[in-house]
Amino acid sequence: MSQNRTAIVVDDEPITRLDLSQLLGELGFAVVGEAADGFDAIELCRRHRPDVVLMDIKMPVFDGMTASETIIAEDLCGCVVLLTAFQDRELIDRAGRIGVTGYLVKPVEERLLLPTLEVAMAQAARLREARRETEEMRRRMEEQKLIDRAKALLAKKENIPEGEAHRRLQKLAMEKRCSLVSLCRAVVEQQGGRGLVDRAKERLMKERGIAEPEAYREVSRLAKEERISLEEAARRLLDGGKGPCRCGRSARPAP
Repeated sequence: MSQNRTAIVVDDEPITRLDLSQLLGELGFAVVGEAADGFDAIELCRRHRPDVVLMDIKMPVFDGMTASETIIAEDLCGCVVLLTAFQDRELIDRAGRIGVTGYLVKPVEERLLLPTLEVAMAQAARLREARRETEEMRRRMEEQKLIDRAKALLAKKENIPEGEAHRRLQKLAMEKRCSLVSLCRAVVEQQGGRGLVDRAKERLMKERGIAEPEAYREVSRLAKEERISLEEAARRLLDGGKGPCRCGRSARPAP
């Protein structure tokens, strides 16, 4: 066992914490903290980021299951191994759902401690890798959707095939020395903002009977007065928010 593995022991009974800490030390773990309730356990994990947390379930103030859920959700340790005085299938199922990878019944048998820790750490590593791969796949899918959206916008604007639009985006990204994704994000945001402004102008032209230049000035005036972007001013107008009405014509009276 490597000497650089770290652990935190959490139990409301001091004698239990002492026994477990001694066992862990004999197995080559450095016990970097002890806690008597789940609240302190979370704080210790945030400070030390241990490889293993031995967590009693039944504790006052803040129970071990709730603390384990927080620790795992925030990725504050390598793995959590729960300690309990009795076996409970429902408890084990709940522990598995929140990401606990080990389970020991008290009093802990020395011969079971190391195998349980090894299995728990290995399983936690597999789960972490699976989550990483899932997030990576999701990120790539979102990036591809962004690229496809930018291609479609450029193709429509320039009246060219999407294949040609894609090549232009790639060439521009190389010239700008930026990633294709970041360029496409800028294109989508820019075109999306222009779309908002165009829709706001159309609405003003229809509702107030004004020409396109006047409608654009109205959007620009709101943006300047509120110290916001043109896109945000357009969004407010489309949402029925505050908008200037100084176009030189009064709105048509309601019938």
